[in-house]
Amino acid sequence: MSPDPPIADLPGEVTFTLDEVALLLFVADTAVESTAYGSSEHARARRAQRLTTSRLWPELGDLLEDDEQEEE
Repeated sequence: MSPDPPIADLPGEVTFTLDEVALLLFVADTAVESTAYGSSEHARARRAQRLTTSRLWPELGDLLEDDEQEEE
């Protein structure tokens, strides 16, 4: 049996404007703050927050990584 074809072909890279990135970061921050610490939802939100931040602002991404290690 062959696998189902993908629902959509996604591009290898995407680009966002600064306003769009600000919105994405706001949503990630809101998700982190509104989920219970230690929950799988919180962990996923933190990963998204760290990924986005570290790509845009590597120094701040490093600080978030340090912050995460202190919480463990």
